[in-house]
Amino acid sequence: MNPLSIITLLIVDDEAEIRSGLRSIIPWEDYSISVIGTAVNGAEALDKIRYYEPDIVITDIQMPGMNGLELVRRAKEEQFDCSFVILSGYDEFEYARSAIRYGVREYLLKPISIKDLTELIMNLKEDILSKRGIHSDQLSTLRKLRKAQISLRKHNLIPQLLRGELSPLELKNVIEDYALPIKDKESCAVLIQAFFSYRDTEENTEQTRTLDPLRESLEETLNGSPALIADYPPAGLLLILNLPFHTEQYPDLNQLLEQHIKSTGFGDTLQIAAAIGKPVSSLCEIQSSFQDARQTITWHIYSDTGPVLDSADFDTIQPPVIMPGDEILEAILKDNREKLEERFNLYFNKLMTPQTPPPSYLYSMCNYLIITLQSQLTRYLDGSPRSYTGNSFAALSSLNSLEDIRSFMIKVLCGFAEELAVNQAAKNDPLIEKAIDYINDNLLKNPKTEDVCGYLGLSKSYFSTYFKNKTQLNFRDYTLDLKINYAQEQLKFTEHSAGEVSVLLGYEDYRSFSRAFKARTGLTPSEYQKQYTAGERSGQ
Repeated sequence: MNPLSIITLLIVDDEAEIRSGLRSIIPWEDYSISVIGTAVNGAEALDKIRYYEPDIVITDIQMPGMNGLELVRRAKEEQFDCSFVILSGYDEFEYARSAIRYGVREYLLKPISIKDLTELIMNLKEDILSKRGIHSDQLSTLRKLRKAQISLRKHNLIPQLLRGELSPLELKNVIEDYALPIKDKESCAVLIQAFFSYRDTEENTEQTRTLDPLRESLEETLNGSPALIADYPPAGLLLILNLPFHTEQYPDLNQLLEQHIKSTGFGDTLQIAAAIGKPVSSLCEIQSSFQDARQTITWHIYSDTGPVLDSADFDTIQPPVIMPGDEILEAILKDNREKLEERFNLYFNKLMTPQTPPPSYLYSMCNYLIITLQSQLTRYLDGSPRSYTGNSFAALSSLNSLEDIRSFMIKVLCGFAEELAVNQAAKNDPLIEKAIDYINDNLLKNPKTEDVCGYLGLSKSYFSTYFKNKTQLNFRDYTLDLKINYAQEQLKFTEHSAGEVSVLLGYEDYRSFSRAFKARTGLTPSEYQKQYTAGERSGQ
């Protein structure tokens, strides 16, 4: 293969099967095309476009977060000269028109013909080579390819280390072949994460870019040092460093991390924490240090811990189990939400003795409470409660503070009380039952109060007051609850993207859907889907 005629290619799709299929089903090297990597969404793809500057990008159009069209728009704004090929299962004119407006060369519908795709790529290759003026900038091209090769090797090295895929000899050869500054000696992992408030978080592509300035400053400081750095989605960084660590400017690792985190300038608007995992004697054992850092980062929920958390500073001994008793269930059954909040706070305060128990203990006890109540409420409902069906342990683990944990738990518990109240009202009141049946039958038509009133033959003011008196909920809140319940069920199927579910439920603004979903479940829609899918796989 003549390296001067190599065309670089990036594949972007949120489905692993499609990414691996596109990468393996076509013998790219036979066509002098080098697949420099893949990406699971537009944000990750934009990162790789900025670094590798690929000649061709094949991208799906519908992906959570930044979709394919937004990726194209952002790349064009930043003046990257990539040839984009859009893949989509949606035969809609608006998508095609937007793609053409952004300068997309081709727009292909799934299922894709391998023959058509290959011919298309070859035509693009001819165009690229004719414009490249390859003989006039051979040296520049070779340097670019070498830089992409080394960068790709470094990018893949951290996942390989964390999965334990490299033997000491293989690791030694990689370090030597690519002249990497890191060595196979005593090391540690550092996990840095940005935490967004449970109440304020919106799922948007900018969250994935939050730590870009921090990454850039760390890369500049650590340039030439025995260290590796990589993104840790959705809003984190992962560092692997040889020990002992010191530079001329920073005598120790804690000082380096603290100063760089403070320099971000986020202050009170966003919490950024760094967790230092325990030292290990070899890079081949770095997975143990990484797991330790993941446990340590959870201590960020305590406001007095500071931005840098060292695993050696925390007591991980689990306090004794404290059972919740029947008081919380009684408050739910009586639909006394003030008493419910009071009872939960009493229980939570018991969990906080001692004052700083391990976060995993709090997550486990709160998770146990939710699961226990779900089981107990089945005797009062037609099956398990539908108001919360998520992975509560995962949701609790993603929260930002003790106050967020309290708020989330009270929201879930009040959701149980609301569901029980509506269920009982429907059983005892034919009018409420008729209204609820209409809402359920027309949920995807985005029913409004006027629609229900027209169906029932009632005035809006009378029905709103009647519904509130019988259920202790206003109509808007009840329909919102039903929509989130529906979204939870749909997101359990991987073929349904968060964006599709949002549109299906009548949301014009995806951020509004994401914010409402997280307020109920503690997770953004894509996080919920990912956690549910991971749980299903682990249970198989």
